[in-house]
Amino acid sequence: MKTIFAPGCALHKYKPDLIEKIRQFLLEREIIDEMSLTCCKDCESSDEQMTVIDCCPGCSYKYGVIYPNADIISLWKVLLDTDFPFPDYHGQRMSIHDSCQSRKRYSADKQDDAREFCKRMNIALVEPVHTRETTICCGGCATEREERIRMANARVEEFTENDVVVYCTACVRSFSMTDKTPRHLLDLLFNEPTEGLTIE
Repeated sequence: MKTIFAPGCALHKYKPDLIEKIRQFLLEREIIDEMSLTCCKDCESSDEQMTVIDCCPGCSYKYGVIYPNADIISLWKVLLDTDFPFPDYHGQRMSIHDSCQSRKRYSADKQDDAREFCKRMNIALVEPVHTRETTICCGGCATEREERIRMANARVEEFTENDVVVYCTACVRSFSMTDKTPRHLLDLLFNEPTEGLTIE
């Protein structure tokens, strides 16, 4: 049974160099057979039994629909069982936000995976009042820019810390328009700032 690393087109476009580092690591450990950069919206349905490693809540949900016999596993969960050199944030406090897609059927495990991942990096997470299944949308669902900004600002009112852990590029875009600093798990893994994902 083959294993595919499918990072998602948005995250690959954002940080292709970091995705390449992850790909090389997974290949060297013989964890994956190949990487797919095909957008989940363009993938054809398949009944093939395989494992798909991804790091996008939206893709997870889509893969669960089009690949009914596949095991969909988050990259964060996979890396926890490897010798990857995790950075140490020395107990730095950060808030955390769960994307809307992580609350749907095929992505619920990402809530736990994200938290375990932060624990491995020695990040002290501070949960907002509304979290996990009760998380309030960041505004990514809004069709108008001003509405998205309004929703994002309403959401960040619950965050007590300036840095906010996210694992969805849409959430990064929303929070980039507020006074909080989004920190994507991929960037945290390589101790890089989260930047360049603004609303167009």
